[in-house]
Amino acid sequence: MNQHSLVRVFIACAIAISLAIPVQASIWNTDELPVVLTPAKLKQNRSEVPASVSVIDREMINASGLKEIPELFRLIPGTSVGARDGWNYVVSYHGTNYRDSRRMQVLIDGRSVYQSGLATVDWNDIPITIQDIERIEIVRGPSSASYGANAFLGVINIITRHPSDINKFEGNILSGTENTENYRVSYADDFLNGSYRITLASIHDDGFDINRSGDERLDSKSSQLFNSRYETHISNYAISIGLGYKSGEITDDYSDIDVSPPNTETDDYYFSSKIEKEISETHQLALKYNFSAQKQIHRWTVAIPPSFAGLINNPSPLVLVDANEDLRATRQDIDIQDTYIWNENLRSVAGIHLKKSRVSSETYYGTTLSSNNYQIYFNIEKKFADKFSINTGGSYEYEQRIGKTFSPRISSHYHINKNHSLRAIYSEAIRTPDLLESSANWTYTGRNVRPAPDGQTTGKLIQSALGNPDVKPERIESREIGYYGNFTQYHLQWDVKIFYDQLDRLISNAISLERFNPINNGNLKLSGIETEIDYRPNHKWLIHASYAYIKNKAYSNSSLPFTKSTEESFTPKNSASALISYRTNGNIQFSLAQYYARSIGTSQNKFSRSDIKVSKTIKCQSSEIELSYIGQYRHDDDSELLSDNIYRDKLRQFIGINFKY
Repeated sequence: MNQHSLVRVFIACAIAISLAIPVQASIWNTDELPVVLTPAKLKQNRSEVPASVSVIDREMINASGLKEIPELFRLIPGTSVGARDGWNYVVSYHGTNYRDSRRMQVLIDGRSVYQSGLATVDWNDIPITIQDIERIEIVRGPSSASYGANAFLGVINIITRHPSDINKFEGNILSGTENTENYRVSYADDFLNGSYRITLASIHDDGFDINRSGDERLDSKSSQLFNSRYETHISNYAISIGLGYKSGEITDDYSDIDVSPPNTETDDYYFSSKIEKEISETHQLALKYNFSAQKQIHRWTVAIPPSFAGLINNPSPLVLVDANEDLRATRQDIDIQDTYIWNENLRSVAGIHLKKSRVSSETYYGTTLSSNNYQIYFNIEKKFADKFSINTGGSYEYEQRIGKTFSPRISSHYHINKNHSLRAIYSEAIRTPDLLESSANWTYTGRNVRPAPDGQTTGKLIQSALGNPDVKPERIESREIGYYGNFTQYHLQWDVKIFYDQLDRLISNAISLERFNPINNGNLKLSGIETEIDYRPNHKWLIHASYAYIKNKAYSNSSLPFTKSTEESFTPKNSASALISYRTNGNIQFSLAQYYARSIGTSQNKFSRSDIKVSKTIKCQSSEIELSYIGQYRHDDDSELLSDNIYRDKLRQFIGINFKY
């Protein structure tokens, strides 16, 4: 019997043992320890979860002074963050491929924002602001057992602020370097036995300044967004509804053949809903429906030899041709989840998830494609006496193009006491190839050819690329041991993780027309140690620190071309962060943050930056105004992630005004 079969047999036996031991029933967990929901979809204490978990709460967000949501994850151990352009961030736990955010599942209030049409998470198109966030739970490790394919390296669950927990009116202005101009207003009130929040915002900055040759970069972003959330209780039903829209434009650098700006206009909108019913004190049922859509309009003019577009009868040395990368994509998700407390030592969650993706693009696909995914998942938590507990879970999935897959996870905990535990975790996960990787028919249609003396005004670019229908899911096996401690007398939490991950069948090649060749020719070994400390001795102080040491080795068992740096360059060997904040009795807050990573990016650079935030809050009856200064200073002269991402000045500065009523 092979290793994978042994693991599955062990998980099945553990489930059977868990179900066979009867104990007294209990109501929902109300332990005072820090609680998280994301890892197993069960409300669990930090000392019991079957994964390494980090939390970024509202206090940390305010203290950091950061204006970009992806940059918050610099605070999380082992998480690589970089900007490919001024508007295109990549966030990945343990790094790996820097080109796209393809291996992390990102959720907003439980709704996935993974874009199936281009196999990525586009942070620029998420229709929320950093001020809308209440907390973020980050699962640092494979999570396909709970969230299915694409929760490959981990899960980021962004939880927005509840309407009843914020001020009735808020206004935010931020202005500074790179022509940053961010404006936001939000309004919250009661309505129909519930509460709602509405946010309107406008965001702009010019991105990086120059490339490695000293030429000006064109990578600005401008967007306007709207989002809302409504919460109510009707009888024993809890109802949540979300609605959002974002419209924006990004600029891009000219290539050698571009004549007009290759800018992109985007529209993103979503609808989310959730109904929870407490059938009893020990039984809860939840139904979720989510819909999201993206429209990308990317049209520009190029100057090329007629032969490049198959226009062999056109005698002109160069012709002007209109090209496009337009795309429309939709996604629908239905999730039914059942949570049950069998007794005080046994809890379970199980559910069914249905996903339908649809994408249309003349350039990328030549038609409209759709994909259906069906998932059944479960997790069981069993406690043995006071010292031991076990979590077993798994996800069975079926996708039309891929077939059947199963992703298991098992963890065991030894509880030194209720505040301290040791854990050992084994998990498997997959990332299924998306429509672009498996089904692309990538070719450009040139229209409005000019001059056209032969009368032929349309042509096909002779260079094209096809997806690989035989490409297999990427696969990871993860092993970790760890410790979590909550030193309540000191208001300090400490987490340590030692890990070894084996990644196989990686699709490592670039998603670009010139090099498009999606094949499973990459393998990667990751091992190391991570630690994180959160210390808050009183309401004035906040201290958070993290460190990660990671060894990585990329290789290929295939004779086909493989570039090791593709999977290695985004994983720094050493990375660290620290955030210290102090609030005086006079409502003045001083915050200092330090971020460090080396080596990272295509040039194996160092990233070392210090951030400072100084703010003063002025209170007047039921309202308050906060004035803030934020400075970000780079200690090195290196570019960020890619060699063409350069700011002229080491110091970036911002002024903020926040009003609450």
